[in-house]
Amino acid sequence: MQSWQGVVGVEGPFASVYLDVGTHLEARWRAARDQLEGAGADPALLAALDEALISTTPPGMTGRALVAGDGRVLVDVFLPVPPSGYVARFGELPYLLPMVDLSEPLLPHVVVDVRDHGAELRAVDPTGRSVAVASVGARRPDRRLDQAELADVASETTALVELLDAPLLVLAGPLSARRSLRVALPERYRHLVVEVEGAPDRTVAALAGRADQDGRRAVVQRFRDESARLTGRAVHGVEAVQAALEAGEVGTLLLSDPLVGSLDADGGRADEVLPLLAAVSGAEVVLVGGCVRLHQDVGALLRD
Repeated sequence: MQSWQGVVGVEGPFASVYLDVGTHLEARWRAARDQLEGAGADPALLAALDEALISTTPPGMTGRALVAGDGRVLVDVFLPVPPSGYVARFGELPYLLPMVDLSEPLLPHVVVDVRDHGAELRAVDPTGRSVAVASVGARRPDRRLDQAELADVASETTALVELLDAPLLVLAGPLSARRSLRVALPERYRHLVVEVEGAPDRTVAALAGRADQDGRRAVVQRFRDESARLTGRAVHGVEAVQAALEAGEVGTLLLSDPLVGSLDADGGRADEVLPLLAAVSGAEVVLVGGCVRLHQDVGALLRD
């Protein structure tokens, strides 16, 4: 939620952009820019976004969220999970909802891209950032890793797994190299292994999934319990939830994934108004998908 605070108190209009920056960034940004320009975005906003996008993407991060307003970039966040292509909106309110989904924590994991002549290792924390890297190569580049070098790779791998207490170990590279390393790993780590073909980053984002499934289930169960008990702490529907947000009473805003964009709230689109109110009041936002039926795709748990 802290990454949203830059938009609080700023008057629109806003340009909101979510990009896959792993590959083909220039083409995606050109398409998003054209869409924003066609919607009426001011040249100063587009220039601010142009300048921000020059910066380098940290290793392991494949998505990026930017929100510009008042002639400057207000939010610039690298994301562990990319959107599908890009999302671009221009309007009087910022579009914050995709950041909820794409910023959800990943399972901490270790990626080993093992080749015949060496291996590159990376430990990735729940934010998607690389917290440790290592490289192990053959003593002579014209030959394959020998058994001692494979043992070194296995040792570095297990050290990184232990550093993060990682529940996922991804092996990428040619089949023969992956299998050789898998055999070299201690038996107690082999159940963590998933092997992938080709470049690992995009596959890893899907494999790492969401780390907070238990937290989501707990929120859904509490919402069901409060609704069944008629305690008044579970609120349903756009109008009632907006009123509770404006009164600062909401602890957790629940939204279906995605929130139906055709719904209107007082002041604009519900998928823009409600997340912005949550940012202003400091409410948590949880996307619950189909785990619970929400009237108008919106619910809230009030503060204790």
